Amino acid sequence: LPWRSVKLCRCLMSHLTPYYAPQSKVYTVAEVKKHNKEDDCWIIINGGVYDVTKFAKFHPGGKKILLKEGGKDSSKKFKMFHGPHVLKKYNKKLKIGTVGPRAKL
Repeated sequence: LPWRSVKLCRCLMSHLTPYYAPQSKVYTVAEVKKHNKEDDCWIIINGGVYDVTKFAKFHPGGKKILLKEGGKDSSKKFKMFHGPHVLKKYNKKLKIGTVGPRAKL
């Protein structure tokens, strides 16, 4: 019956979708360090790389704070002021990749 095949396809696709999702870009710490200016600002939080250039002017704590952290690992400072729900909220909009596993600051 056609409805069974449609249902089966939807079920299979829901399980296979993560395997076909595009992989996020992996950056080195050196690459992230270059992005430390007002018109090009990236930060690292929990191994994720976030482009906060456009978001900086909307940051509730002010853009100065984000710009000061540009090009750096801001995980500790982020945790001091934000809960995990903040990353979940902005993850899709701001996360552009991850830092390579051997990279260190």
